Amino acid sequence: MCVQDILGTCMVIFEARFNAPIAGLFDVLGWIAGIICAALALEEIITNGWRTKKSLTIIGAVSAANFFGTFLGVWIGSAITHH
Repeated sequence: MCVQDILGTCMVIFEARFNAPIAGLFDVLGWIAGIICAALALEEIITNGWRTKKSLTIIGAVSAANFFGTFLGVWIGSAITHH
């Protein structure tokens, strides 16, 4: 999930800079990362419910990964757009 947010944040930065090819690349890569993460997380939640300790841990970990992924995405996007 962290990787998906990094890629998505970079996509938005490149969109804002009107660089459509690079933004599109980050969009595709983020989508692939999102599918992988969703498949891994949703299997547990759907199979055993969201109120189990494992499911709640997954929800918490994904939420933390979302925050830190966006934070890192801004940092990385800022660094690569200066070049």
